[in-house]
Amino acid sequence: MAMAASPGASHLHARSGSSRSPANQALSASSIALPQRCIECRISSASSPSQRQIVHAVAREPLKVMISGAPASGKGTQCELITDKYGLVHIAAGDLLRAEVAAGTENGIKAQEYMNKGQLVPNEIVVSMVKRRLEEQDAQEKGWLLDGYPRSVSQAEALEALNIRPHVFILLQVPEDILVERVVGRRLDPVTGKIYHLTYAPPETPEIEARLTQRSDDTEERVKLRLKTHRQNVEDVLSIYSDVIVPVDGNRPKTEVFSSIDSILNEMVQSEQLGEAMSSS
Repeated sequence: MAMAASPGASHLHARSGSSRSPANQALSASSIALPQRCIECRISSASSPSQRQIVHAVAREPLKVMISGAPASGKGTQCELITDKYGLVHIAAGDLLRAEVAAGTENGIKAQEYMNKGQLVPNEIVVSMVKRRLEEQDAQEKGWLLDGYPRSVSQAEALEALNIRPHVFILLQVPEDILVERVVGRRLDPVTGKIYHLTYAPPETPEIEARLTQRSDDTEERVKLRLKTHRQNVEDVLSIYSDVIVPVDGNRPKTEVFSSIDSILNEMVQSEQLGEAMSSS
């Protein structure tokens, strides 16, 4: 469910008119200039000093992970791989909003009123949904993976005020031209619902190829607009999570991308187990 920022409130989409520093204006989707403290967090080996710093913070706590990635960055696939291996509770703000609206909860009813008027859902409603979900028993016991949220400074600050903070913020990075190619080449089989890609996953037969369709928002013009919005969103939150951001090269096979993510999460888990053993000895 699309949400964005408006005066006095923050939402799931970026604020297109937000003021940005000259440094932030130099950022691009293909190369996000990270704050200095974060540059040292790049994954080069499982025992880098920056990883040890992050690992120290997670000892004796369930993993708390945030992940951000542009459209077609492979974020959805990586979320599945992370939750499959580590058992984290996968939480996406858009999914929460749709579920609350469908269930007719207090927040869902409030959100529906805004949507019925064609207005954006205020940030405080979405933050309340996220907070309540993170406080549920499964998230407290298993840890959580917060997918694509927060997307603005005000959203991040709202979570900080509630003492909701990740041990690591995974930032998937893919060059913009690759992202555009991934999106523009996607095709849908209206008969089976299967997604193909003209280059990376072509249809099996000419008959299937002849009936494939392209989503209206998978054009080059629209995807570039979406990438610009995402870039602005990420720029807004970098300063809040600069000490825990780990950039990951997403322009590789999904298994290689997950291997990079897995290395730091696995070391966190091992450090947690070691911390527990030491505290009980």
